[in-house]
Amino acid sequence: MTAVAVWEHKPTAEEMLAARLGRGWEPTPTGTKDGPKVLGFAACVAAGHRS
Repeated sequence: MTAVAVWEHKPTAEEMLAARLGRGWEPTPTGTKDGPKVLGFAACVAAGHRS
């Protein structure tokens, strides 16, 4: 999301993630010294990836 104006209220992290997922976005793993991991709040929906 690039504009707060699309929400009638301050969105929660869950709402923002759901909106992104609804538009087809998928979490992208980041390479770490422990292997690829999805970082941040998106990690809660990434199958097989935990931060």
